[in-house]
Amino acid sequence: MLIEIAKKLDNFLVNEAREAIAEAWAQPKACRISLVGQMALFENDKLALNLIATRDVDALVPRMENATRKEFIRLLKKKGFDLDPLAHEAWMPKETKYDTTFAGRFVTLRVAEPDAVLVSKALKAPAKNRKLIREYIAQGASERFFDMAEFYEVDLEQF
Repeated sequence: MLIEIAKKLDNFLVNEAREAIAEAWAQPKACRISLVGQMALFENDKLALNLIATRDVDALVPRMENATRKEFIRLLKKKGFDLDPLAHEAWMPKETKYDTTFAGRFVTLRVAEPDAVLVSKALKAPAKNRKLIREYIAQGASERFFDMAEFYEVDLEQF
């Protein structure tokens, strides 16, 4: 879903770079988009959870230039999504692993591992995510999930 948007953003930046070279301007800077939250779970095709559709895209986009951010927001809106303005406040376990799902010339799209996303949801918004966490545990949550939950003192009994 978001791979298509990342490809279009990369093409936009490739075209911007061509124009910059022709006009002797500074070239656009590369950027990394890291999906966290619900959208990271949607992008993981190995996960069989009943996810609630969301329009908000929780994406960590450090050092993204303003013109690139505007184009990213435009591309998201075109597909019916919104970049969550508070995504930078999302808490993720420090040992979160990210899978690169797209690596273009200027844009890299990474997706946070489900275990870390679910630990984050269980710790920071347990009431809101109770059904989702229960479902994951019932399906046979991984040992990594349980290890992270224990390390971050998530009370799994509430689920």
